[in-house]
Amino acid sequence: MITFGLAIFGLLAYKELGVDLYPKIDFPIITIISSLPGADPESIEKTVTEVIEEAVATLNSIKHLRSTSAEGISQVVVEFDLEKNIDIAYQEIQAKLGTIRKELPSDLQEIVIGKFDIDSAPIMALLISGDLPIQQLSYLADKSIKDKLQQVSGVGQIKLIGKQERTIWISLDPFKMEGFSVTVQDISTALKAQHIELPGGRISSSTHELAVKTKAEWEEIKNLKDIVVAYRHGYPVTLTDIGHIEDGWEEPRTLARLNHQQAIALLITRQSGTNTVNVAQALKKTIGEIQQELRPQGINIEIAQDLSLFIEHSMKDINFHLMFGGLLAVIIVFLFLGDLKITMISALAIPISVISTFILLRIVGFTLNNMTMLALSLSIGILIDDAIVVVENIYRHLKKGKSAKEAAAIGTQEIGLAAFAITMSIVAVFLPVAFMKGIIGRFFYQFGITVTFAVLISLFVAFTLTPMLASRFLTLHMSTGKLALSMERILDSLDRVYTKLLSKALNYSKTTLLLAISLLIGTLFLGKYIRSEFIPLEDRSEFFIKVKVPLGSSLVVTDEAIRKILQDISPQPWVKYTFTTIGSDSFNRVNEGTVYVKMTDKESRSLSQAEAMKFAREKLSSLPHLITSIEPVPAIGGGGRRNAAIQLDIKGASLEKIDQIANQIKNHLEKTSGYVDVDTSYEKGKPEIEISIKRDEATALGVLPIFIAQEIKALVGGLEVSKFRSNGERYNISLRLSEEFRNKPQDIFQLSVKNNKGNLIKLGNLVNIKEKQGPVQIDRYNRARFISVFSNLQEGKKVLGDAINEINSFISQIKMPLGYRTSFSGAAESMKESFQHLIFALLLAVVIIYMVLASQFESFVQPLVIMLSLPFSIIGALGILIITDMTLSIFTIIGIIMLLGLVTKNAILLVDYINTLRTQEGMDRKEAIMLAGPTRLRPILMTTLAMIFGMLPIALGHGPGSESQAPMAMAIIGGLSTSMLLTLIIVPIAYLIAEELPGKTSQLFKKLCKLKARLTKSS
Repeated sequence: MITFGLAIFGLLAYKELGVDLYPKIDFPIITIISSLPGADPESIEKTVTEVIEEAVATLNSIKHLRSTSAEGISQVVVEFDLEKNIDIAYQEIQAKLGTIRKELPSDLQEIVIGKFDIDSAPIMALLISGDLPIQQLSYLADKSIKDKLQQVSGVGQIKLIGKQERTIWISLDPFKMEGFSVTVQDISTALKAQHIELPGGRISSSTHELAVKTKAEWEEIKNLKDIVVAYRHGYPVTLTDIGHIEDGWEEPRTLARLNHQQAIALLITRQSGTNTVNVAQALKKTIGEIQQELRPQGINIEIAQDLSLFIEHSMKDINFHLMFGGLLAVIIVFLFLGDLKITMISALAIPISVISTFILLRIVGFTLNNMTMLALSLSIGILIDDAIVVVENIYRHLKKGKSAKEAAAIGTQEIGLAAFAITMSIVAVFLPVAFMKGIIGRFFYQFGITVTFAVLISLFVAFTLTPMLASRFLTLHMSTGKLALSMERILDSLDRVYTKLLSKALNYSKTTLLLAISLLIGTLFLGKYIRSEFIPLEDRSEFFIKVKVPLGSSLVVTDEAIRKILQDISPQPWVKYTFTTIGSDSFNRVNEGTVYVKMTDKESRSLSQAEAMKFAREKLSSLPHLITSIEPVPAIGGGGRRNAAIQLDIKGASLEKIDQIANQIKNHLEKTSGYVDVDTSYEKGKPEIEISIKRDEATALGVLPIFIAQEIKALVGGLEVSKFRSNGERYNISLRLSEEFRNKPQDIFQLSVKNNKGNLIKLGNLVNIKEKQGPVQIDRYNRARFISVFSNLQEGKKVLGDAINEINSFISQIKMPLGYRTSFSGAAESMKESFQHLIFALLLAVVIIYMVLASQFESFVQPLVIMLSLPFSIIGALGILIITDMTLSIFTIIGIIMLLGLVTKNAILLVDYINTLRTQEGMDRKEAIMLAGPTRLRPILMTTLAMIFGMLPIALGHGPGSESQAPMAMAIIGGLSTSMLLTLIIVPIAYLIAEELPGKTSQLFKKLCKLKARLTKSS
C-alpha cells in the first residue's frame, strides 16, 4: 500500500510540477544604469561611472566590478560571490548610491538599479505589421495590444522596438529669436507658466470634501501658437512669431522587421519564478483573440520567437529517451532471465521510482527541466539494478529448493549489504556534484539531487516491493522457448569461457595486472589528444547575425546594409524566417543591428546549424565596410555581454596602449586558422563635435558656461518642456531648431545666449568648434580601463580548450608593459572555474566512496580492491571519446563522475559474494573467487547491459540538446563496458593479492629479523 500511495501522490505531484528549460539559478549580480543625455563617453566615465564605482567598490564579497561608459549612458555591473544574498546586495548598493547623489551631475536622470535575472530574457517576440503607417501601428501596439498582453498571468515587462511616439515639436528660427531677443529659457518658462494643470489642495466641511484643481492647459494643438513668450515694445511675441508648431513623431532610433517587412516588435518577458510554458500558452490564447479582432483591419501578429517551443520539443525528446531507455533495459533483463514474470517484478522498480521521485521534486521546489529529466533518463538503467540483483538472488535460492517466501527472505538479506553499498556509492558520487561551488554547482544541483532521490527510492522498492512480489508470484520453471534456450546456451558458454579466463588470469596474476595497467597508461597518454570545451554547440535551429556598419551611420544606412545581407540568407531552403532589430541594445546604437535567423526543424533539413552559420559567415565576408559576427542564441539570457566564444580582456592605465596590445592579438587571431568574427570592444572612430568655450571672452561678456551648454543642448538636441493631453494620453512638447538651421556644425555660431545684462550674445563670439573622433564606449574592470578581444571559433576546426592554450602561448611572447595584464572572461572563465570545481568534486567523490565502502565492509583494504575498477573505467570513457571524436566538456566530466558510482557496483557484487562464501561456506580465497566469479557473472552482465541500453537513446539521440547530452552518455557507456570486462578479471586478482599481502609481509618481516640475528651473531 505504501508503494501504491507513492505512485498516486507521484502522479499528482507530476501535474503540479512546472516545465522549464533549465533550473532557476539566482546570480548575485546588480546593474546600475544612469542616463545623462548628450554627454560623450569620456565625460560619462569621469562624472558618473567613476563616482559610482568608488562608492560601491567598498562593499564586501565583490567578485567582479565592470562598467561601460557610452554616449549618454553609464552602466556599472557589480557581480558578488555566489554565496551573497542578492536582496542584501541590492540594499547595500542602494544605500551607497544614496550617499553620493550630490556628487553626480545635477541633470543626471534617475538611477535605475536592477537585479540580474535569468528570467529577464524574452520568452516570446511578436511582430505587429499591416497596411497602416508605422506611427499608427506604434499606437496600436503600445496602447492596445501591449495592455491586453500585460494582463496575461505571469507576463513581466514588454519592450517595444521600432515604435514612434507622437511628439509636439516647436521648431524655432534662430534669426527670428534673435530679432525678438528671445532665448530658449524664455520659451520654456512661458510654456510652463501658461500651459499647466496644478492641484490646489482641498476644501473641507463637516460633511463634504472637494478637491481643488487649477486647469490652464490648452486642449487643442492649434491653440499653442497663441502662447505669449515675451513682450517687446508693448506687443506680445507668440510662438508663431519665432517658429512653427508641428504635430509629428519622435525621431526613430529603433527599427524592427519580419523578413523584409517593417513592423513593431514586442519582446515579452515572464515574471520571475513563473513557468515559461504556461505563460507562453496563455499568451498564445490571448494573441489568437487579438488577431481575430484585428485581422479585418489588415493587421497581422506573428510570433517571431517562442522559447516554449524549444522547451516542449526538448521535454518531449527527453521523455522519449526515458521511456525507450526503460523499455530497452527491461528487454535486456527479459533476455537474461527468460521469464516474463520475473522480468515484470524487476521492471516495476522503474516506473515506481520515477513517479515517486516527482513527489520529492515537488517538495523541494524543482521543475521538470533539462537537468532533472536528463538525470532521470540517465538513471533509468540504474533504477532497475537493485531489483535485478535482489530478484536474481531470490531465484537462485528458489532453484536450490527453498520455498518462495524463504527464498525471498534469505535472498534479500544475503544481497542486502551489497545492494545498500551499491546505492550508497552512487549517492556518494552525486552529493559532491549537487553541492559543488560556482555556477556549475548551481547548474547541476538539481541533476545531482534528482539522481540521489531516484536511486534511494529504487533501493526502497528493491527491499520492499520486489521481495514481496517475488514471495507471492515467483515460481520455479524451465523456460522452453527458442529465445530463452538460445540465451541460456549463450550464457552457459560465457560462464565456461569466463571460468577458464579467470583461472588463467589468477595463475598469471602479475602479467595480467601489468597488461591492464599498461592499457590504462596508454589510454591516459592518448587522452591528452581529446579536445576540451565548456559546452558543445547545440543545434537549436536558430542563430544570430550581428552587424555593425561604420560609426556615424544612420538608422537608414544600417537598415539598408542588413537588407542587403538578407538577400543572400533569406532565400536559403533551411531559413524559416528572419527577425531584424536595429538600435535595440541597452545603448540604442543605430549603427548596430541583430538578425535572428529561425531555421526549419532539425529533422527536415540537410544542413546543421553549425554548417548554416558557416555558410552565413562566408557570404558576409565579401561585404565591405561591415563588421559581422555569427553567434548561437545563448541558452541562458539576462546578461549584457557578447556571446562570443573567446572574450579576452586587456587591462591597464593607458587606453591607447591597451588598444595597441588588443590590435596585436586581434591581428594574430585573424591570421590563425579556426578563429572567426574577430573584433575588439574599442572603437575610436566615432565622429563628434567638440565645443570649447572661450573663457576670457565669456567672462568679459558676462556669460556663464552653463547657459551656453544649456542653449546648445536645447536647440540642437531638443528639449522637452511640457506635456499635451489628448484622448486620455499625454505626449511630449519639445523645442528644437528647425531642420535647416541644425544640419551643419557652423549653424551653432548663429545661436544666441543672454548675458548678465539681458543682452543677446552670438555663440560665434563665445565658442570654438572642432570635429574629432572619440571612443564609442569605455569599458572598465575593477576600476581600471580594459578592452576586450572577441572571437568565435569555427566549428570542427577549433574548440575552446585549444584556443585558450594557443592564445596564452601567444600572449607569453608579447612583451607586456608593467601594469598591463590579460584575463579571459565569459565562456573561457566559466570553463576554467567549472573544470576546477568538477575535478574537486571527482576527487571528493572518490574519498566518500572509500569511506562508504570501508564502513560497509569493515575493512581498509577491500574498498581499495573494489575501487580498482574506477581507473579502468577511464579507459572506456576516454577511449570512446577518442573513437567518436567527441569533446571533453562539463557534461562529459559529470558523466565520468557518475561513472565512478556505477562501476563500483560490479566489484561490490563480486567482493561481497567472495566474502560470503569464505565466511559461511569456509572456502579458501582462490576457491571462493572461482565460484563467486561465474555466479555473479550473470547479474553483473545483466545490470551493466541494462544501464548501457537504458542510456543508448541519449547516446544516439539527435534531438534538442543531444550535442551536449550524447557525449555524456557515451562516456558512461564506454566506461561501463571496459569496467565490466576488466572488473571481472582484475578485481579477483587484486583481492587475491590483497589477502596474501599481510602473510607475505609477515614472512618478509620474519626473514629480516632472522637475517638481523645472524648478522648480529656473526659480528
